[in-house]
Amino acid sequence: MANVINITDHIKDNHDEQLMTKIKLCRIRDEIEEKLNNYSLNENNELAVSLSSGRYSAMKLTKLIGKEETIQFFKDCIETANKS
Repeated sequence: MANVINITDHIKDNHDEQLMTKIKLCRIRDEIEEKLNNYSLNENNELAVSLSSGRYSAMKLTKLIGKEETIQFFKDCIETANKS
């Protein structure tokens, strides 16, 4: 009978797993932002694309993490936008 290999045995520590998650999230964020930017340019309507993606985000995040954390996420996004 073959031995079962537990993949978590091969992760050096929780830090490695967190780092890989952070890298993946950054990659996905960057790809989505690029697609939304391109869609805005193709449609020549930044407002419509922004409102649509914001609506999708707000609705999904509320279901996934709850209202308060979603509101805090959007506040953090607004603060980041004000800094740039």
